Amino acid sequence: MELEEFCIRLNQINLSNAERALAILWLYDCETPNVQMTANQLARTIYKTGLGNPNPSKLGDLIAQTKLALKGKSGFHLKPTARNMIKDWLKPIFEGSLADVDLEHGYLPEAIWKNTRGYVEKIALQVNGCFQYGFYDGASVLLRRLVETLLIECYEHENVQVRISDSDGNYFMLSKIIADAVDKNGLSLGRETKNVLHDLKAIGDRAAHNRRYNAVRADLERIQLGVRLVVDELIQLAELRR
Repeated sequence: MELEEFCIRLNQINLSNAERALAILWLYDCETPNVQMTANQLARTIYKTGLGNPNPSKLGDLIAQTKLALKGKSGFHLKPTARNMIKDWLKPIFEGSLADVDLEHGYLPEAIWKNTRGYVEKIALQVNGCFQYGFYDGASVLLRRLVETLLIECYEHENVQVRISDSDGNYFMLSKIIADAVDKNGLSLGRETKNVLHDLKAIGDRAAHNRRYNAVRADLERIQLGVRLVVDELIQLAELRR
């Protein structure tokens, strides 16, 4: 989490200036273990982020009194035993926050789906998160959902959604949508995209409906390049990039 966002959230919980200074030191310590910061640096950060305007000298005394940080040559650094205690103070500001997901090198690199639609970006982000943290069944089901969403977007963009919906306007199951999409009169899809669509649906279906099946990393890696191609091609066909 960036310092600015962290301090905005920090302002929402009741902490003393010394505790806020230690929280800021904790944030920097997460990135650079045993980092040292002076009382003056911490006071200035508190002031610049709108958390208060403490006197640096007094702040240093108050930090020392907490006995959660030691003073070195370059400033205060956290005691190893203090890290978990400070993390507990901060639980309220991390509730509901997203896990740290590698967007650039994820299963679906951000460059493919960035600046499309919010709902598309959210699904792609979750695909990457599930894959990164080993939730392969979740990643498989979300990939299926993402491709189904993009296929429908393509039909709606061409204003031919009647081909994949019933008389009440309800969309068919994915199997029928794919069957129409790969038909010679369907969407203008490349040969590899047509092949991968069936594989991708099969993996998603197993993960969602087969109670004895659990996806593994290799299942998703086997079709990864093809899935990237499918997602990129469908986004282009639906003209979703802004």
